[in-house]
Amino acid sequence: MMNELLRKSIRIATFFLSACFLVWAFLPDWRIYAAGVILGVVASVINGMMLRRRVDMIGTVFTNNPNAPRKASLGLASRLATVLLVAMVAYKYPETFHLPSVLLSCFFMPIVTLVLAYAGNRKNDT
Repeated sequence: MMNELLRKSIRIATFFLSACFLVWAFLPDWRIYAAGVILGVVASVINGMMLRRRVDMIGTVFTNNPNAPRKASLGLASRLATVLLVAMVAYKYPETFHLPSVLLSCFFMPIVTLVLAYAGNRKNDT
């Protein structure tokens, strides 16, 4: 279920990024905002894939698989570092990226995944 939700979310993010690239290409006045959204959504997709990898790793550890990797990692810290990195890039290049657009679009994947999960649960309830 989670892999399907992530796959659908990434597909939606791909279409959204395509629209943002079109805005960036054809509307020069909106270029800084589109570039910020693109940077934030890419960071959000990366964070979603890191979270899925972390959940899969925890799942294999809890199934008591003797071959499961038992390494500890910085799950939340690595996702926060990704957002911090894109925020620092936007702060360093304010003429290219709009910082509020970057920060708001970093929440793209969690919101899309939440909406898809809610829609899936409503569909299963009926």
